[in-house]
This record gives sequence, C-alpha cells and structure tokens, in this order.
Amino acid sequence: MIDSHCHLEMREFDPDLKDVFERMPEYGVTHAVSIGSLAQNERIEKTLEIAGSHDNIYTTLGVHPKSSYKSFDDISELFQKYYFKNKKKIVAVGEIGLDYFFQGQFQGQPHKTSESLEKIKGAQKELFKFQLGLASAHRLPVIVHIRDAYEDAIEILKEYAKNSDGFFGGVIHCFSSAEPAVAAEFLKLGFFISFSGNITYKKNDGLMASAKSVPDEKLLIETDSPYLAPNAFRGKRNEPSFIRFVLETIAAEKNIGKKKLDGLTVQNTVNLFSLEGVEGFYPAVAYQIRNSVYINLTNKCTNRCTFCPKYQGGKNNFCVKGYNLKLKKEPSSSEVISSVFRYYNFNEIVFCGLGEPTLRIETLKEVAKAIKNKVKGENMETKPVKIRLDTDGLANAVYGRNIAAELEGLVDSVSISLNAQNAETYNALCEPGLINKIDKKTGAYEAVIDFVKESKKYIRNVTVTAIDLPGVDTEYIENIAKNIGVNYKTRHHNDVG
Repeated sequence: MIDSHCHLEMREFDPDLKDVFERMPEYGVTHAVSIGSLAQNERIEKTLEIAGSHDNIYTTLGVHPKSSYKSFDDISELFQKYYFKNKKKIVAVGEIGLDYFFQGQFQGQPHKTSESLEKIKGAQKELFKFQLGLASAHRLPVIVHIRDAYEDAIEILKEYAKNSDGFFGGVIHCFSSAEPAVAAEFLKLGFFISFSGNITYKKNDGLMASAKSVPDEKLLIETDSPYLAPNAFRGKRNEPSFIRFVLETIAAEKNIGKKKLDGLTVQNTVNLFSLEGVEGFYPAVAYQIRNSVYINLTNKCTNRCTFCPKYQGGKNNFCVKGYNLKLKKEPSSSEVISSVFRYYNFNEIVFCGLGEPTLRIETLKEVAKAIKNKVKGENMETKPVKIRLDTDGLANAVYGRNIAAELEGLVDSVSISLNAQNAETYNALCEPGLINKIDKKTGAYEAVIDFVKESKKYIRNVTVTAIDLPGVDTEYIENIAKNIGVNYKTRHHNDVG
C-alpha cells in the first residue's frame, strides 16, 4: 500500500515519528507522500528533511487555501528554491484548492458580512489558479483540496484541464461529496479520486456510493494523517499504517479482493506521481481507459505529426486522460507484463501510448505472445481479451521487412493512421523522417498504404483512420479504405484516448 497523502511534519508526530515509520512496513505500507507546505510557519524544512532521509517518502509543494502567505511572488520564490534542490523527491504541487468551510473566521481573522466572504472566496480562487499555473510550468500533477466548494472548483479545473500550457494530471484528495455525479465531473477531466479515513465512518451511504462509482483505475487511498483517523481509531491521531482500513472498506464496498485493490491503487499512485523506486511498479507503462489497457512502449516516433498532443503550442505534453505518459525509461517486456496485469477489469490490450509502438517491435511481439499465453492459462474464455495495435503504418519501411506478417496470430486488430488523401498532405501533416528501406523511390505515404494492404493478409481486423483536420478529405480516405477492403474510422482532433 501507498499512503498517497499525509502530513508527517506536523507536531502530532514529533514524539514517536520513528515508531510511525516502523509500523508502516509491519502493516504493508511501503511508501507515502507527505505534503509540503510553502505557507508561513508550516515546517517545510521539516518536511524536506523527512523526505530526504527516507527513500520511501515523497513530498510536494503548495499552499493550502486557508493557510497564510506573504504574496504570490513569495510563493513562487520559495517554490523555485525548494523544487530545484529536491526535484527527485517533489512529485506534485499541493495541496491547493478551495475551502469555503469558515466557521466564523479565515486565516485567523473574523468575517461578518457576505461581502467579506466573497472577498475571501475570490482570494482563494486567485491563489488556486496561480498554483495551477506553477504546476503547468513545472510539468507536475496537482493535489486538490476541496471543501464546500465543488461547483467553483469544477469550473476552475475545467479551464485548467484544457490549458495550452499543459495539464499533467491530478487527484481530488480526501473526496467528501456524497454525490457520485460530482466525482464524475472530475473523472471526465482526467482526475484521480482519493478517499481517506472518513470512508470508514458509520452512516456514510452517500460517500460509499461515490467511492463505488469511481473506476478502479482512477482510485487512490490516503490517510490525511494526523487527521481523519478511521472508525476503529476515531478521535485518536491517524497515521500511515492505518491506510489498511481505507483499503479494506473500499474493497468490501466494491466487492474486490484486498490484494487486487492494493496492487492497483499502488500502480495508480505510481502512475499519477511518476514515482520511481517502488519495486515491481512502473510509471507510464500501462494505463486503463474504459475497458482497455493501453501499453506505452516508447515515446519515440517515426513521424512528428503537427496534430500530436505532444507538440501542441510548441511544448511537449505527454498527458492523456490524466495519465502522464512521459517514460522514465523504455520498459522491458517483463515490466510491461507486470504493469498490464495490475489491472483486472478489461477486455482489450492496446499497443498505443504516446510513441510509435512498432519501433520496439521485438518487445511488442514478446509481450503480445506472453499476454496471449497468460490469458489462456488463466482460463478467461468467458471474457476474451483482444490485442490491438495502433500504428502509423511505417514499420515495414523502417525495418525493411514484412512486419505485418510477423504480427499474424499475435495481434487481433490493427488501426493504421493514414490521415491524408495524398502524399503532399501527408508530408505536411505528419512530417515523416524515415528512409524507406524497401524502396528508396517510395515515399512514406505510399509505404503506409502498402502496410494496410499487407496487414489485410495477416490480421483479422484492419482499420484505416484519419483525423478531421482542415484540408483532410476524410471521404476520399474512406474510399481508399473501402477499395482496399478494410474498415475506416474518423478520429477527432484533440480527443485522445
């Protein structure tokens, strides 16, 4: 288990922090993310000392909406100071957000009028937006705190998620809404949802319904310790080892084995925060969207497509549906297989990611064969798992041999990006950079069409695709597909995954 959100620097832990760390492995907690605050008098140096002296503790930088701070310039200066000195340990901007639960005061000052309340809310919104900007600038995910402010937070995060500077994922921490529809709004934007000890409390049917509605692959668990101790220890100090009660409660509600949900919530946390050093878990390698698990073999590409989300606005952005697909390294076949089978509720494997999977053709074939054998060995006939390849169709040209023939029996379907009605349009949109090893006179566009024709001979289901961009004649491309005798699909620009 990983405690994805705690506050180990707080004074409640000072008397026995060593014992707290010793209890973590005793109860199966391997790592934790301890939140780091840039607010005044909130012990950021202590947080960084803890993270720096423990390999299994990561941290963050941010200002809570109710915390005191000097100015945005001061926050920015402190962020730069601490981030670049501790870059390997700082995994997110947070916790940041909105908190409209005031109890008669804000930052120690009383408020008496609706006008003063609106002023406070406005200040929180500006602080929130400023720190979202820090996250985009530093290509980090965000940890979002929301209390009694879901409507305003959703509106701000809608704008943030489509920010041209980039959205690199995030989590709504300690989710407390009893309305599954609220969780659904954040899920649409690509956020993960995290639950804490309050999920274990009695008379909590609404929150249980929200937890049940969150897809397993978008679920995180946390303690928010020293706060929100689970029901068995309610009223006492919380700590990371108590994360087990959150896991047990959600597993029972979702009717999932604890071991399964444990592995998946760890993988989810590793994926969101791009954590390195969690044994057996690898960030950005496999990720689930709906009923499909996608495999991200490489970030290298044969082309440099002008419409690719990696290159929008002249900046590299590897985030898809809240997953940061920027690989730390290209995964081995064993790492891929391990990552895929963290998930258990899927019926399709897709070689896709944000790179051209056939550039690692031997690993692709090895993984596909292993998945076929594993699925067959686990007797999943009642729920067959298909393997699909999404490709630019240039593999034959890259390798100088018939890759389509080598995929026979390994790949059930292939989706090939043609994207243009002629070579001139293709070259302008896709910017191919290869030398055709089959025929020096044949261009990339013709090589893709040849790959479509070869794929039809060896793969059961072949689909040609094109993106609905200006200047792309999708009707003409559909006719090309029909003449070859394969399927056709129009994809929508900026609708990845």
